[in-house]
Amino acid sequence: MTITMQQVHEKSKEITGSGGFFELEERDIDGYTYPVYKHAAATSVELIQNARGHGDAEFMVYEGRRYSYNQYFEQVDAFAYSLQARGLEKGDRLAIAMRNNPEWMIAFAAGALVGAVVVPINSWGKTEELEYALRDSGARYLVCDPARFKLIAGSQSELDVEVIVADEGAGGQEGAVSFSQLLSEGEGRSCEVVEAAPEDESLILYTSGSTGFPKGVVHRHIGLCQAFFNMMYLGMLVMSLEGAREFKGGATVETPLLTVPLFHATGLISGFYLPLVMGQKVVMMYKWDTLRALELIQGEKVTSLSSVPAIVQDLLINPAFDDYDTSSLIRVTGAGAAMPAGLPELIERKCDRPSRSAGYGMTETFAVGSTMSGCIYDLKPDSSGLVSPIMRFRTVDPDGTLLPQGQAGELEMYGITCTPGYWHKPDANTATFVDGRWMKSGDVGFVDADGFVHITGRIKEIVIRGGENIYPGEIETAAYELDSVHECVVFGEPDDAMGEEMVMVVYITPGKTLEEGELREHLGNRLAGYKVPRTIRFSPDPLPRNASEKLHKLKVKEAYLAAL
Repeated sequence: MTITMQQVHEKSKEITGSGGFFELEERDIDGYTYPVYKHAAATSVELIQNARGHGDAEFMVYEGRRYSYNQYFEQVDAFAYSLQARGLEKGDRLAIAMRNNPEWMIAFAAGALVGAVVVPINSWGKTEELEYALRDSGARYLVCDPARFKLIAGSQSELDVEVIVADEGAGGQEGAVSFSQLLSEGEGRSCEVVEAAPEDESLILYTSGSTGFPKGVVHRHIGLCQAFFNMMYLGMLVMSLEGAREFKGGATVETPLLTVPLFHATGLISGFYLPLVMGQKVVMMYKWDTLRALELIQGEKVTSLSSVPAIVQDLLINPAFDDYDTSSLIRVTGAGAAMPAGLPELIERKCDRPSRSAGYGMTETFAVGSTMSGCIYDLKPDSSGLVSPIMRFRTVDPDGTLLPQGQAGELEMYGITCTPGYWHKPDANTATFVDGRWMKSGDVGFVDADGFVHITGRIKEIVIRGGENIYPGEIETAAYELDSVHECVVFGEPDDAMGEEMVMVVYITPGKTLEEGELREHLGNRLAGYKVPRTIRFSPDPLPRNASEKLHKLKVKEAYLAAL
């Protein structure tokens, strides 16, 4: 359907106005005033407890295992009881380092109910990263899978952490107890649910920085609940404009296929809290596999798929795609990285006009920033969506001078979901927060006159060539206009004359051909001459990705420099 910008803003004003379910109000916290959703839950404990009402409805499907909501909460209660019996107290850090699985979701909810500050850790990290996060957070307990246990086996006493391994055979291993043992110890019992306040610390999420050790991002209950309610707001806004989307392909319940790690802010909200509260069925995979994903979409009647563009594209161009019934998909989202040319059209063609969405947020903002979906997405598909009602944006130049609306600069944000600070990192807090809780993002972009956010690059990725600032994202976006470019990254390399020169590494779409001259001609027609990379390399293999399946630019750059 076709809507106007005015209709969007009028509808948003209506549903966030006085008496609306998403009514906004001002709230003072720590001496600062923030816009908040008046009717949002106060704590994550409230969100989790309310989900018990879904009863025997199916909640989780994972590698042949199925859980109803009742079965899930039976195990949550048992695990929570055992944690308290082992001495866990309010404020203790409970770390979780696993792939997405039922034990992850059980441990997280149990930790929240007993007042722990939950610390989801990147499951792709190596020994050094895992040990760092445990030491930095001061975690007293670690719930992990066998792969993560092997990384720290023998060092538990030094780390001063009790290890619980989600594996039947781990109970006999020195220094660890099995997850199933704690479930058995607490079977049929209930924990004492700890009362939490909105301003209490709820969890610590670690950043996924490409250099140095990550920082622990503290989030409070109120920030988590507001982030969840903000996702609900978008759904209501779109439904109010275009009506409810009907199930098809045999689906009878919202069924997301979880492809985003639960240790990310987006994965935690969209992959755990949203399905839990809304009574949806979550389908999980041990690891991403395109054919297995197609089997699950067909067999479980998956209704939504949200992942980075590379994953979505891999699925849609797979030769076996048309051999499976994917007609149940009504929402397909590619976000978090540059969108390859033709992917929006490919999604629309292959999935019978599903609702598409995009957004912008950070670990530090609990993934809240800007967002759009459905008919709103169609208004400005090249943007990162409308500024969320509970977030404020501004742009500044390198000196911190405020820039007029529409002019690109570093984006700064102010909102209730912004972290109150990094865990035990006062210097990082000083460098990040300015002018009374405005948070520096490190991203370059602008907000246009209609309130849509546009991201043009990362400050740390800026290439300064002969005094000119060049944003690699602009060049990558131009390259992606060619359907023969499947993956590409642009970065700078030192140059005596110009300071830096640009390098582009490209992986060609399987089955396609592309000559360097053809690519250069295309870039020259789209960009100023000084923005065309001096060096173009074609990779015979797909480019490396990080834990969230985004292209890992640093690894590509390191491999290129090592080969010189």
